[in-house]
Amino acid sequence: MARLRGVERQHGDFGRAQILDAAIDLLVDVGIGGLTHRQVDDRAALPAGTTSNYFRTRLALLEATADRTAELHWQHVKALQTLIGQPMTRDGLKMLLAQMISDPDEQFRRRTLARFELFMEGTRRAELQPFLHELQASAMKSASLILEAAGFTPSPEQVGELSRLLNGLVFSNLTISRDAPGAEHPVDTIDRLLVAVLEARAAR
Repeated sequence: MARLRGVERQHGDFGRAQILDAAIDLLVDVGIGGLTHRQVDDRAALPAGTTSNYFRTRLALLEATADRTAELHWQHVKALQTLIGQPMTRDGLKMLLAQMISDPDEQFRRRTLARFELFMEGTRRAELQPFLHELQASAMKSASLILEAAGFTPSPEQVGELSRLLNGLVFSNLTISRDAPGAEHPVDTIDRLLVAVLEARAAR
């Protein structure tokens, strides 16, 4: 995982996590523009100046927030490894992916929104790229675990391709009305993606 520089890692992990979880909440609720030291202090119910004691600049705060988001996504990967203890059927795979994309729990939904906010900011700030690579690596690992549990043996290229396509579905479901054309049958959409990426490509 990408590592932070200097003083930011010298403070207690509990206080750091409290601050950065508040920062992630701000990313989701007000966007990247609302991520300031003062706003994080307010959201975390901490004395004014606490966040700036941990992270001296706004860039340091952004980097740490991206790092924390990646850390939480890797925790999700570990949870998946524990949950997926038995092989899945193909239908089970499609249902699981459809639920994750179309009906995620609130925690996963918010962390995903934060991830997209950071990826958009990464197009403007090259300093965030190492942390965004970690976020993408965790997403690809999640996809690999799920596919392997269903009996697939995908190549890294197949996982990467499918991960990009599923990211597009996730983004659409988070930002576009579910009444829009194309959103009615997520299981069917996922089935077509699996065929196109894993089966049709393997046959070539």
